[in-house]
Amino acid sequence: MAKARTLLGRLLTVVAILCASLCAVLLVGQFEQQVHRRRAELLLADVQSLELRKTSWKEAQIRIAKWGSNSKLDAPCDQHTCTLRISLDDWIYGIIFRPDMFTRLDDYLRWRFRLAYSEGPFMHVQKALLGLYVRAGAHPSRVVAIIGMRDGIVWNKGFWAIIATYARTDPGSVGAGYPLLASAETVPGFDAGSQVAPELALHPDYRIGSPSGCDTCIYGWTKYTPYADPADVHRLLQMDLSCLTRWLHPCLTQADIMPIPWSQHMADLSRIGEPDSQPACSPLLMEILGRDSPSIVTGQILAYRESGVSDGVQSGVVQRGVARVRALKRLKGVVDWNAGDIREVPVSSKWNSDLPQIRAGSQLILFDGSSPPQGMQIYMGQACPLLPLNEANLGFIKRGITQEYGPVPNMDGAAVPW
Repeated sequence: MAKARTLLGRLLTVVAILCASLCAVLLVGQFEQQVHRRRAELLLADVQSLELRKTSWKEAQIRIAKWGSNSKLDAPCDQHTCTLRISLDDWIYGIIFRPDMFTRLDDYLRWRFRLAYSEGPFMHVQKALLGLYVRAGAHPSRVVAIIGMRDGIVWNKGFWAIIATYARTDPGSVGAGYPLLASAETVPGFDAGSQVAPELALHPDYRIGSPSGCDTCIYGWTKYTPYADPADVHRLLQMDLSCLTRWLHPCLTQADIMPIPWSQHMADLSRIGEPDSQPACSPLLMEILGRDSPSIVTGQILAYRESGVSDGVQSGVVQRGVARVRALKRLKGVVDWNAGDIREVPVSSKWNSDLPQIRAGSQLILFDGSSPPQGMQIYMGQACPLLPLNEANLGFIKRGITQEYGPVPNMDGAAVPW
């Protein structure tokens, strides 16, 4: 009986020590996350204070000098172009997601004991620890800021937040839950593809949305060109970073972490109608095509022959015929097109639409909206499919071309590690 009481006492002591240790870890973690949140808010304010195409690189470096130990310059960096990346991780994020730590331990076990598995025990431990930590109300997180220079002026800036969250009422949540992501970043333009995004007719210099392929996360983004209105950029960069420390009511959706941009996104969706609707051709749309299409040429139609409905019916787009075109002038991209070259350009449309009316002798401005470029085409579902070549239209296209200045650094350094 005495031995049983002694054993029970020891077990209770161990349990008490474990509970005290867990409480200490949670208290330290909560304090550290509050500090991390304050630093993240300060970094976001620094990014918001920089005005694109106006703030000098020297002034920007002075404002962000305080982040020296957390920043690095991306290569290449010279007097013409340079990018500074600032990363802030909270305490537990830096421990759990230390590069290759758990993977190397699993690799050692696999080698030492000649085991075969795709996910080892240490990776399971990592997920279990993260799951317990998140379920207890903590939110391991990382924030990343990017500031880029072009010829001594700030030309791009962005901010990215990654937060581990868990929906306690969601029966589909497994293990550590899921990452909640929000990003705002500068882009040189938007992929024109076969269609111009309908919301660009409402505001041509920025977009708000979410990716279609993120099945294990919740992600909202805003993207804006350097020519966007500073007030719009400031609004698109607003994030509710209280999500980094919320306990009883954690942030679960895009509307939680980016409430102002996301509310506008919902309003935009109600205004544009059908998601695949194509804005009517207008001077604004011509400028957008000039900026966003990777390849543009002017050409004269020599002949057009119908080829009938070919493959592509399942996608809803079919090739109707082929136009024989003489190139007049290369405006952008397509280095293999020279004045006087004669090329065949496919003409396509939706399978249930009317056949295109293309006349020999007409002079048009032609686009390749795909990225990477796949070749000139005339798609009757695109904005401005048969754009006549005249002085006015050419002026709108050239105005858009001047706003495309090349690629900007992406946020790959903020990739989600789980």
